Amino acid sequence: MNIDLLLTEQGEAGLIADTDYEAAVAGVMFDGQTGQISLELGDMDALELNIPVSQDLARRLSHTYEIHVAVIKRGVIQESRQVPLVLINDPFGGGNTGQFAIKPRSSAIALESFMNRATMGQPAHRDDLGNEAAAGSVMGGISATTLQFSPQLARQRTMEAAPRTPGAHHAPSAPGLGPKGAGGGHRPPPRQTQSRPPEDEE
Repeated sequence: MNIDLLLTEQGEAGLIADTDYEAAVAGVMFDGQTGQISLELGDMDALELNIPVSQDLARRLSHTYEIHVAVIKRGVIQESRQVPLVLINDPFGGGNTGQFAIKPRSSAIALESFMNRATMGQPAHRDDLGNEAAAGSVMGGISATTLQFSPQLARQRTMEAAPRTPGAHHAPSAPGLGPKGAGGGHRPPPRQTQSRPPEDEE
């Protein structure tokens, strides 16, 4: 298995593998001092990646609470999850330490957006560190804009993109009515690259 770490300018992060994981990734641990990444694989032993994260990318990674975990084979996205990331031994003051701050979830559209915006990265794991043929990108030079989804993820993406009829609790208030007054209720904040702390969840 070969894995790359990718990041966007906004600090959103992802781990892209070229083969399936032995079990679903439940979370990611990152040691800010050593640059070591390890993956929590359900009830199995953690998978320790064998290429430390560079200091520049580590500084960016220390400020995020979640990370994309994807499997891409020959230009086809086979798996897509967003899982919590916990930072240990933080030398940068990122503040992302302690318990997992989010629950694992899946979004094909979120991964697609991330892949289109990723601008930097490095190898994070190689089965054979001495194999120069495997030293290149997991993507193998394939542009993110040409990636395809597996049939299952394609269906999921279609469902995510379909317009939804809002329920009664999502119906906007008429101007000047309701407890929120004019403006029709609470307006969600713009999406941040850093997930909210645990106390803000739910």
